[in-house]
Amino acid sequence: MISDKNAQPNISCVIPVYNEGRRALDVINAVLGHDNVDEVIVVNDGSTDNSEFALKEIKGIELISYPQNKGKSHAVMLGFKKAKNNMVLMLDADLTGLDKESITALIKPVLENKADISISLRRNSLLFYRLLGLDFVSGERIFKKDIIEDLDELDKLSGFELESFLNKIIIRKKMRIRVVKWNKVGITRKSDKVGFWRGVAGDFKMAMEIICFLKIIGPVKQIASMISLKV
Repeated sequence: MISDKNAQPNISCVIPVYNEGRRALDVINAVLGHDNVDEVIVVNDGSTDNSEFALKEIKGIELISYPQNKGKSHAVMLGFKKAKNNMVLMLDADLTGLDKESITALIKPVLENKADISISLRRNSLLFYRLLGLDFVSGERIFKKDIIEDLDELDKLSGFELESFLNKIIIRKKMRIRVVKWNKVGITRKSDKVGFWRGVAGDFKMAMEIICFLKIIGPVKQIASMISLKV
């Protein structure tokens, strides 16, 4: 809990889910009941496993569900549109080790006006990102959603372009960035979900979509620009 809660803005948490099953429940349970989060929106992005059934059993969440997988960007767009608060917390559904203390560490710099956005650096982020002190494609972030002038723009992105799109806004607006190291929280690798080779193929697809969105030199420019905005 962050002190002087009454002076803090309320937070809406948006969690996109696609075939995450038990992992999604662990993430949702970690954020439910957090003193600074008064709305948890879970978007079931056309899951084909038992995710929808499991999510319907959880009390205290706003559930958006649809039958066809449309990608993370679409799911987050719907979550942001549903959110009643301007301050939004994005969490991926495949996190491991998430607890309320980790959530507090992420949101605290923004709520205390020491940063405009906080971005997580997970314990198993790529070594390159950990050495840089920034995971520029981390999906765990807190910021005010009105930095996005038109939420419908998110629907034009592929599933893996969302974070890069947000980074462009962060850089253009010169937002103060706080990177929060999550030493206990990791993310489930694609290879652990679908097998080694399918996981490698999925990671390659994600990397190619990011590079195509930013052009070849784009990721380097984004990383350098964002590092310069760290506080």
